[in-house]
Amino acid sequence: MSDYSTWVAQLLRRYSRVVDTSESPTPAMLTALNTLQLADAVLDNAQLVTVAPHQPPQIAVIGPTQSGKSTLVNVLLDAQVAGISALAGFTVHAQGYATGCSEEALNNINQVMHPLERTPAAQLVASELSSYALESVHTGPNATQAPAVVWDTPDFDSIDASTYTLAVLNTVALADRVVLMVSKDKYGDKSVWDILALIEPLGKPLTVCINKLDEHDEQTVKQAFLNRYNIQFPGKTAPPLVLIPFTRKESPDVPPSFPKPTLDKLSATLRDSNEQINRSDYRQLGNQFIHAHQAQWFQPLMEEQDARQQWQLLVDTVTVNADEQYAEEYLENDDKYDTFNRALAELLTLLEIPGIAPTLAKARQLITWPARKILGVGKSAWNAQDSIQLGKSDAPKDQESDTLDHVINSALISLQGELLEQPQNPFWTQLNQQFRKNEHTIRAAFKEQSLIAQKDFEPQIEEAAQKLFEQLQSQPALLNTLRAARVTADAAGVALALKSGGLAPADLILAPAMLSVTTLLTESALGRYLEGVKDELKQRQRAHMYNSVIKGVLAAELSTLPDQLNQHQLLAQHLEPELEAALLSFSTNDS
Repeated sequence: MSDYSTWVAQLLRRYSRVVDTSESPTPAMLTALNTLQLADAVLDNAQLVTVAPHQPPQIAVIGPTQSGKSTLVNVLLDAQVAGISALAGFTVHAQGYATGCSEEALNNINQVMHPLERTPAAQLVASELSSYALESVHTGPNATQAPAVVWDTPDFDSIDASTYTLAVLNTVALADRVVLMVSKDKYGDKSVWDILALIEPLGKPLTVCINKLDEHDEQTVKQAFLNRYNIQFPGKTAPPLVLIPFTRKESPDVPPSFPKPTLDKLSATLRDSNEQINRSDYRQLGNQFIHAHQAQWFQPLMEEQDARQQWQLLVDTVTVNADEQYAEEYLENDDKYDTFNRALAELLTLLEIPGIAPTLAKARQLITWPARKILGVGKSAWNAQDSIQLGKSDAPKDQESDTLDHVINSALISLQGELLEQPQNPFWTQLNQQFRKNEHTIRAAFKEQSLIAQKDFEPQIEEAAQKLFEQLQSQPALLNTLRAARVTADAAGVALALKSGGLAPADLILAPAMLSVTTLLTESALGRYLEGVKDELKQRQRAHMYNSVIKGVLAAELSTLPDQLNQHQLLAQHLEPELEAALLSFSTNDS
């Protein structure tokens, strides 16, 4: 994983897409998005200081609502440049105030602030949050540092803070120094400690200012903050604290300021932090940040990939079970299996047995051949002029089709139950919905292909009959026996039944004739050969139906369901090569 920038940017786009299209993204998803945004910007900043090492120092002032961030920015610059308001959320854009910086240096910052677009401060619109401002200003004689860019940032804890997050994170990534401004009422808030936990691994010099303190509260608040810091970051050195007393403005026209001892402490702290800045470390610190968060970022992707593999295993299991059910309920069920009887019916025609052959020829006219149609007609009215009417309610079911109906029902019901057992995550939720949406289509495709496959198998039935016929030709004595009077007598009843428009030919034509043929063949020297042809026909039929219907339709339709899910709500679909390689490397090392 030599190029973190590429796959981090790719992963960030995926998380952004999922969050943007989700009605209520989970806290874990939002946290992952924030750390990815920060990592992406940190890598951009590392690249910037590599190609432009003399970029002006960047100071980011961050904090929760009503903490005094804009006031602090004005104090640092000794100028009234940042707008101040008593309303929470007044600052909704990142706004940089540059002193002593070239326009070229300011333009370089665009790559770190992307996708935010640089906009003149006067043209910023509160409802358009995809912008930031960066302008040169004139500072007063007591400005803390020049040249520099001092950034005022949106509140990170307001109701709409999630919409400002990118501005805060990009500014933090750009910063050489971070100043956290909190009030005595907010320093213990979870949002404050969450942001500290987020930026601490970056190793950026940090100064914490606690504002609006009464004199008798200073030591208590200071000790409480340090105690909490030591608990949350054991073994880490606490950042320097600047305690700012509460002061009332005597007049709206008087610029805000801090008492001189406070201002001196702040200036000294910032000067000391200059010595901690080492831009050559930014790339390494960024890489360390990425390593620390990879598990958080990649875990949802691996879970999604595992879920897809689990679905394929379920499909594979259902496919095997369907194949076995077809074999057990039809091929190995003597009460239902009629394919070999169709081969014998064809054999009767090939043998040209007196009395039977003309009758079967008549059946060929009345019923669309092959012989399997004879078995499927059932009890219906014969009319030589009007032809046979199929599909009546009193017609017996096609045994093979009936079995295949059971197979598809069992498969889909089984999968419905499995889907209900899966975790409630985006992949399984979507898959369950897509399964229900496609269920009717899958059933229809299965039924249609079943009929096609049955028809496509008919030549193999005729081939089996041909094999038997060829063997009988080598046994003239047996052939003559088959043409004996008893079989002919059976045929006489066939002709009578047909003329009277009685029962189906399956009942009166094939049953007695084929019983005689089967009995004679079984008891003859060709008995073993007969069973071999029958077994081979079963195997070929099983393979044919498996490839054409069970695997070709059922498994294929189910396997492609994940490809039909909403890609915008999933993280691991169709990964880019760089991201896929990074994920593979992580999962390999992790295991």
